[in-house]
Amino acid sequence: MSTLAPPALTFRRRSTMERLVLDPALEIGTGGEAVVYEVPDDAALVAKIYHQPTIERARKLTLMLAHPPRMPEGTAIAWPADLLLHPGGFAGFLMPRADGPRLFEFYNPVTRRSTAPAFHFGLLHRAGRNLAEAFDALHAAGYVVGDVNESNILVDPRTAAVTLVDADSFQVHDTDAGTVFRSRVGKAEFTPPELQGVSFTDVDRAAAHDRFGLAVLLFLLLMEGTHPFAVRMHPGADALPVEERIRLGLFPHAREDDDIHPPRLSPRFAALHPGVRALFVRCFVDGHADPSARPLPAEWAGALEAAGAELAECARNELHRHDPRLDACPWCERAELLGGRDPFPAGAERIPARPRPRRARVAAAFDPAGTPNATMTAAQFGVRPPFQLLKGMAGPVPARASGPPAPAVFGPSGLQNPLVYVMSGVMVALVGHGFPALAGVVVAFGALARLVLMDTWKNVRASTVALAVCLALFVGAMAGLGFGDDGYADDSISGTYGGTPYGSGALPTGQPSVADPSVAPALPGQPGNAEATGGRSMMDVLLADLHSTPVSEGVEDPGPPLEPGEAGELVDGDRVERLPSLDNEREAARALAWFARENAPDGARADSVMLWLHVSAGGQVTAEGRQLIRSTSSAAAAAAIAAVPYLHYRPAMYKGHAVGTWVTQRLVIDP
Repeated sequence: MSTLAPPALTFRRRSTMERLVLDPALEIGTGGEAVVYEVPDDAALVAKIYHQPTIERARKLTLMLAHPPRMPEGTAIAWPADLLLHPGGFAGFLMPRADGPRLFEFYNPVTRRSTAPAFHFGLLHRAGRNLAEAFDALHAAGYVVGDVNESNILVDPRTAAVTLVDADSFQVHDTDAGTVFRSRVGKAEFTPPELQGVSFTDVDRAAAHDRFGLAVLLFLLLMEGTHPFAVRMHPGADALPVEERIRLGLFPHAREDDDIHPPRLSPRFAALHPGVRALFVRCFVDGHADPSARPLPAEWAGALEAAGAELAECARNELHRHDPRLDACPWCERAELLGGRDPFPAGAERIPARPRPRRARVAAAFDPAGTPNATMTAAQFGVRPPFQLLKGMAGPVPARASGPPAPAVFGPSGLQNPLVYVMSGVMVALVGHGFPALAGVVVAFGALARLVLMDTWKNVRASTVALAVCLALFVGAMAGLGFGDDGYADDSISGTYGGTPYGSGALPTGQPSVADPSVAPALPGQPGNAEATGGRSMMDVLLADLHSTPVSEGVEDPGPPLEPGEAGELVDGDRVERLPSLDNEREAARALAWFARENAPDGARADSVMLWLHVSAGGQVTAEGRQLIRSTSSAAAAAAIAAVPYLHYRPAMYKGHAVGTWVTQRLVIDP
């Protein structure tokens, strides 16, 4: 039976009424609001077609078309180029195609090593300057970005030029009509204190709000991805979500005598240029109560230009650029602090890495109800001892009486006959993997040698064969049930991430642990409510598979993980407008390959792991939000759990803003 191709999508360009036909097969991506397609015969353009186009959105885009901003050198923007119409009216718009790595891939040292290995601290200053100039140009034209975040900015790895995308989410002010087309989305990490907890659909944004988000982006860029309000509280204090820390103004670099301090492994704030430090303090301290005190984008551009021009080059590593007022290179110090993981690796002599201790594989035992009740190492729980030969196999074969032996179960023609163990050993070798398979081979060959060399084959009867077959089938069934693919139990994994235990706790309220996703239970409602919503299961929120890079091709240490996500607002997966999607698939694939090799030193094999993850509104997995659903081996499960802190997602969207949600993610290890 032939399959018909989906029908073509036909529109007209509003400027010329020229007919434009889009091919559904050329879809680039889809989200909660629209689908983006390539434009046939014009590689420089893409078409964004809304699921629910509105007159309000058409008016907003018309204003943007009539008043494009003048962008300075080193900046660009995916600005609307033309509206698209269909018989029902407005449908979407054309815009320039923008490709390239996103901003977070440059301030995260792990992703920067693969995305732009030669991108030094001076280029980070240049990218920050270009970003500030882009904001300055938009504000000068009367626009407000609104949804300031790290995923809507692309950076050129060679020149540090920046490109802003998702321009249709900007706030637009129609001065003639006195109408404001609001930006209805935003991320808490970049939202100023006066807007925390406020619905973006009910408030007009201001340039001062953008200035807070810009300062957060610049802080992330210069401080290796450390958020300006990431704090280490004094002992006994309750941990606060980032929204609350911003609302309270807990900037840990304000005063040294505060009770709050920056994370232990964050870069030194004092290593930044004094002029840049002063602007950060002005924004996050003075600007906390007075938004007008926050530095203008032009001030940031000037300070970063001056700081970048003064950077000195380290004698040990040409990619180490630092403020010349410092007594020593802060990046050499940081590489030593991180055990040899250089944030800007180059051809210069590297600080030798400290020996990396082997990670202990840890499994969680489950009671029949599926509730974790204990943790133990794989040696205690996952690996069964090799099958022991029965007493008759260990001692000498008793002298045979004259005439055929009696066909007793425990006699020479029964369990004392090596043939029974030959077949059982072969079955274990075929069914098991790793150590159990090796044990099966040893048992089979040992029993076969005894069968031949000691003439015990003469005692074989039909009953012996029948007993051997029955025992082999029983042993094979037990091996298949008792072992994972490599001889480990396939239940769960536990450990710690960011100091917080994970894996040993139950799934969210009303969500029992499962071993087979085909019978996954219904999703729970809001936290604390076990009532199912719509009868949906974990498979309804299954994301695209993440495949590791081939382990056999060699992989690099992924370095330090991302910071865990903040719990924040949580919305069920069946209610969000767009599910999360991996934002750093290439780096995550490499991290998965690295941990697969670490947990299978004798050689990784094809494995898969299904995980139940809480992806925060910031795109990271929360420290508490990870649970193993099933895995083909404990080695694979350990690798997958270790790789989770390296996953970064484009977050779920709900009512126009980013939210946290639970998803199912399958990780596949390619040997």
